[in-house]
Amino acid sequence: METRTDTQRQNDKAKKPQPESQNLKGTFIAVLLVGAIILLSWFGVFGLFLGRA
Repeated sequence: METRTDTQRQNDKAKKPQPESQNLKGTFIAVLLVGAIILLSWFGVFGLFLGRA
């Protein structure tokens, strides 16, 4: 059985790649587009409702 020293454990931790900060600009734009589509369709249906009343 092999024992590991603290420096070996620290070296293993250092070798793991750090997660990069994610760029969420595209996600934000997609959410805005979907929200705009929902709002436009809602107002369109509401306009039809008012026009037929």
